[in-house]
Amino acid sequence: MSYLDPIKEAKAVSALRDSLATMAGIDGYANDPVLMLDMIEGETSLLEAIDKLLVGIAETQGLEAGARSAAAAIVARAERFAKRAEEARGLIEQALAVAELDKLERPAATLSLVRRAPKVEIAEEAEIPAEFWKPGDPRLDKKALLTALKEGRAVPGAALSNCPPSLTIRTL
Repeated sequence: MSYLDPIKEAKAVSALRDSLATMAGIDGYANDPVLMLDMIEGETSLLEAIDKLLVGIAETQGLEAGARSAAAAIVARAERFAKRAEEARGLIEQALAVAELDKLERPAATLSLVRRAPKVEIAEEAEIPAEFWKPGDPRLDKKALLTALKEGRAVPGAALSNCPPSLTIRTL
């Protein structure tokens, strides 16, 4: 059986229904919906087409659910890979620190332990002197605060962080 466009078939059934209704009126047939449905079904494959569309909807919904499940599994797998890579980075960083190596050249990559600049850690904003606040809306001037702390000034409520070295991996 060749494929029949459901829209075209529906239009054809509508025209057929109108014709049958006219015939029923002319020939004295009672306006019987069961008889009408039986006549339409006998003349077309509309109901089979609708049944096929319903099966198609169920199949498509199943494929959608499977695709969503597969996507969730792939996201979880990607997260596991990212975690594994981060753990490996931590092990390399620890090994370089224990071996007191700041740089190591390997065939696959050059590894470096980079000393990051210390950052401002705010312990208690209320204790920080007014000179480190920007005028207008009270906003902390972290740049001025960092400069003061780097100069060795003691600033109540703030301190410099002790940034550990960070691993840099440069691949070829």
